Amino acid sequence: MKKTNLSTPKNIVALAPYDRGWSNVEFLKDCGLIPYLLYKNHNCNVTFVGAQKEDWPYLDQYLKGVHTEILSPGTVKEKMQYIEAHAQQIDCLILRGPYDTNFEIAIRYKALNPTGKIYVGLDANSHWMDRILWYQPDFSAFMNTCDVIATSCTAMQMFLNEKWPWKIEHIPNGCYNFESQTMFPSFSQKKNRILTVSRIGTSQKANHIMLEAFALIANHIPDWDFYLVGNIAKEFQPYIDTYFYRYPNLKERVHFTGPIQDKAELKNIYLSAKIFALSSVFEGGTPNVIGEALSNGCVIATTKIDAWEEAINFGKCGLASPVNDVVGFAKILLQLCNDTQLEEKSNEAYLHSQNQLNMEKIVARLYLMLFGEE
Repeated sequence: MKKTNLSTPKNIVALAPYDRGWSNVEFLKDCGLIPYLLYKNHNCNVTFVGAQKEDWPYLDQYLKGVHTEILSPGTVKEKMQYIEAHAQQIDCLILRGPYDTNFEIAIRYKALNPTGKIYVGLDANSHWMDRILWYQPDFSAFMNTCDVIATSCTAMQMFLNEKWPWKIEHIPNGCYNFESQTMFPSFSQKKNRILTVSRIGTSQKANHIMLEAFALIANHIPDWDFYLVGNIAKEFQPYIDTYFYRYPNLKERVHFTGPIQDKAELKNIYLSAKIFALSSVFEGGTPNVIGEALSNGCVIATTKIDAWEEAINFGKCGLASPVNDVVGFAKILLQLCNDTQLEEKSNEAYLHSQNQLNMEKIVARLYLMLFGEE
């Protein structure tokens, strides 16, 4: 096995998904961290290509050293023009999802640079993947151009490997610590706090499930609070107002913080919580927040999304309930809040994150898959 030749760095282009361009938060998710760690740890030249329709503070603060190529407005036509101009210099093209907006681009890139590599992260959930007509010529032609095709949970990997004729790899949405913490999170410094971090109020996240569940058990756990971090969907505000009207005693215990952009501040929020709650209807594999929560010693309460078993490490660091089940979610929350072995589960959560979800190890394996080098 060859070592990376530092004199000839690979040129990596990460193409923004859809036509909307890169959003700031994506730079600290797997779609941004994978290219960044290819730069940081594997001497690659990395360029993020796509439209810019908002500020990108995370790029300058956390991903120093990568490049950007801003396309305006970032249409498929513009992306195609970029590929046609630069295909010969691109060693690997990174794409997000088997979207039809990627089909023509991938096929054209391979026509111009047959030895170039394509990595596509499927962003897969079972509902979406089961509806794809994989045998359609345009979809098959796209998938045939891809050198590494991956999903972020093993359940989806096994499902697709049985159903599709392409080899599907497992590339988890792991955790990466910009603060370089290597010690166990201190359970003694955690508070009786349940935490969620998401786009609050979207139909996918189903935050009303966790809120109603907390209301059901609040009197049984009077010393526990609930923190919800993230932007609140405009359409969800009437529900919040009604929630506090129905449960005025919870106004001092349920906290909507809004988004927290500073990673150090957000890390402290994670470190202060004992339980992380996820009540989603579906996710694209293992959501990024699970890796963050586990790496900060949070025990997981989740609905049974595709990756639920991995999220709780098969019960070693959390519990799961059916989707859209308020009573079921209340039951696992109460069980965890009263668990006399919660500290052991917290320690297991951190160990699981370091052993299975370390983003630097994950990207090193991906580099080997793509280029046959370490």
